[in-house]
Amino acid sequence: MIKVGRRCHIEGVTPEQVFTTLSDPSLIGQILPRVQKTELYDRDDIARHAKLVTHMSMGGLFGTIRCEGDLTWQDNREIVFTVRTPLPVETRWVISPAINGTDVQVVMGIDLKPILGAMAAFVPEKTVADMLGSDLETALRGVARQTRQTVLARAAA
Repeated sequence: MIKVGRRCHIEGVTPEQVFTTLSDPSLIGQILPRVQKTELYDRDDIARHAKLVTHMSMGGLFGTIRCEGDLTWQDNREIVFTVRTPLPVETRWVISPAINGTDVQVVMGIDLKPILGAMAAFVPEKTVADMLGSDLETALRGVARQTRQTVLARAAA
């Protein structure tokens, strides 16, 4: 399992505002660099669970892959997307109140063995970790940008 984490501080916004941005399926494609489309099924706000399908642009030989999994959340604190197919991936967003804003931490873990088998041993983990880290940094910037835009738009309305 390859795990990568990144964090940021978003000044002038609340955890609720960040959570609203992260939990809006229509914004996911604007926030996450590889996501081209999302589909949300069986959303249960009481159990805080839904089925989520994302279509991810992987480039090269892989093209666009369909990822199916479970989305769970704790209001205004955490969102976890656990992909079951085509390979195990867990992405956990933790949202915390901080002085003058909100801290956001995202950790992604990916297991290449189910899709690559024994060949996974030959995949350079640092290369994969660097790619994931870059995607997470882009995602954090996207969350910050989108949250600020939403806050400004609501203030102007």
